[in-house]
Amino acid sequence: MDVLGNPAVIGFFLFFVLLALNVPIFVSLGGATLFTMVVLDAAPLSMMPFVISSSLDSFPLLATPLFIMAGSLLTRTGIASRLVSLTEMVFGRMPGGLALTTLVTGCVLGSMSGSNIATVAALSFLIGAMANSGYPRPFAVAVVAAGCTFGVVIPPSISFIIYGVISETPIPKLFAAGVIPGLLMLLFLGGYTLAVSIWKGYRPAEVERSWPLFFRALREAFWGLMAPVIILGGIYSGVFTATEAAAVAVVYILLVDRFVYRQIGWKDLPEVFYQSGRTIGVIGMMIAMSAVFAWVLQTQGMARLLDTMLHAVSGGNTVLILLVMQFIIFLSGMFLEPIAAMYLLVPLFKPTLMAIGMDMVQFGAALTVNLSLAHLTPPVGVGLFLAAQLGNVSFARAALWAIPFVLCEIVVVLLTTFVPEVAMTLPNLMN
Repeated sequence: MDVLGNPAVIGFFLFFVLLALNVPIFVSLGGATLFTMVVLDAAPLSMMPFVISSSLDSFPLLATPLFIMAGSLLTRTGIASRLVSLTEMVFGRMPGGLALTTLVTGCVLGSMSGSNIATVAALSFLIGAMANSGYPRPFAVAVVAAGCTFGVVIPPSISFIIYGVISETPIPKLFAAGVIPGLLMLLFLGGYTLAVSIWKGYRPAEVERSWPLFFRALREAFWGLMAPVIILGGIYSGVFTATEAAAVAVVYILLVDRFVYRQIGWKDLPEVFYQSGRTIGVIGMMIAMSAVFAWVLQTQGMARLLDTMLHAVSGGNTVLILLVMQFIIFLSGMFLEPIAAMYLLVPLFKPTLMAIGMDMVQFGAALTVNLSLAHLTPPVGVGLFLAAQLGNVSFARAALWAIPFVLCEIVVVLLTTFVPEVAMTLPNLMN
């Protein structure tokens, strides 16, 4: 096969050229697809609407806009501040207590919304609080951005839903596979934060602690803590599907705010739905364009070509094949949104994964942990970019302070990839 003359390869290079010119991702995908189909005559243009409609016509995929809406609602409620108060009561007196509070709260909020960006927005007020407590502001930004990475791993997760749709893997099993890797991420990131806080002398949070105050904070945060219990409990008990769980999340957050926290007025709802709609529209376009581009790549034999190249580089060694795959995923996350990276890479990797006997649930967990780094790594790093903007810190400085957090998560990626028990213990119990 003529690699450089392959229309899909040419289209791939054009896609990255458009990205380098700062063209939006979905426009770059669409432009590269049209060029490949029309100019290079790789596939009939009449197939484009059929591929787009089939990529979006999915009941499980309906959970994505619903979880986005739940995340938008979450940032407007008082749930985040109440969870912070409770977590600070538990971890605040430890060295780096406020930073640890941020990470733990991000883990809980991520499990409620399934969205990284919503978690960053909800926790952004802690950047100023950490800076006022003596933390370097770039470190505070990196902590908030790192805390947001749990949102795509701890279930329910938008990324797991999309991966399940692409790879035809059961979504409840993927959710279960994300629990232990997500907790390992919290353990490693928290361990680094604790160590650097002791080394640098970051003082504990000034928080008064007593059993009455703890139970008061627990009572106020109770309804927020119940959200993941209801959502995941409903899925695994068979009461509702993952898609229905997303609708339950939206209704639950609305009801809790309306009758308990009372932070969102009726007049605020149109703005919430408008912002959610904008995000949903961008993601919908990204899914559609990614699906078409991935289909073109497949029709031009890119999966077979990639399989040949992986075996040539690795000599057929399974460990090396998986390492090269994870390296490709990591590089892709530096330039692409996780959703686009999944649609492009999963169909190309799947034949090779099936050939080497890799469990698609385990690989989905490792892939998702790896792509969670996309929110921290430049030049895109959406989560880090948003936290840097909200914290009034340059993106370059924030990226330097985020490097240790990236290294911690890389360790979790490797553990999830090569130690099956990390991802598969809970899914196997479901059998």
